[in-house]
Amino acid sequence: MGALLSSLLARFYEKKIDLVIVGLENSGKSTLLSVLATGQPVETVPTIGLSVKVVRKNSVTLKCWDIGGQKKYRQEWSRYTSGCDVILFVVDVSDFDKIPVAKEELKKLVSLTTTPLLILANKIDLSPRLTEAELVDQLALDDIQTIPWIVMPTSAINCVGVESVMEWLLEQSKA
Repeated sequence: MGALLSSLLARFYEKKIDLVIVGLENSGKSTLLSVLATGQPVETVPTIGLSVKVVRKNSVTLKCWDIGGQKKYRQEWSRYTSGCDVILFVVDVSDFDKIPVAKEELKKLVSLTTTPLLILANKIDLSPRLTEAELVDQLALDDIQTIPWIVMPTSAINCVGVESVMEWLLEQSKA
């Protein structure tokens, strides 16, 4: 009887977080989502439009929207980030040519939201790559004064840093 009551109470008091994962194409968004959902990377193909997964961890349900990063989908980012609890902005720190584009897309996104921002410095397993400090500088993150943000290094394909991302998300559910 106690286990049944505990199960019912857990469902009743379950926290929910709606999060949107955005970033340029091939930054590792879908791989990150598969690792968050299953604990393992899976072979992915570029997301056409969007993908939605529900991830349950402890008493928290994460509804994750993975939005395509190709140029034609970026204008839709703000539609999905409006009203969500947190935005994950994934950046491939080894793709130096795309950093200026990522900066511009991030700037557009920040101008349209007040949602907390988790910037994932992804693909830290590759070399050469930007350091966390270099990424903060090149994305001009210190200029963002209107919303809270944090940078976390990850390698989604190697499951590095993803547990820290999950812990951070779970901690946000307590706020």
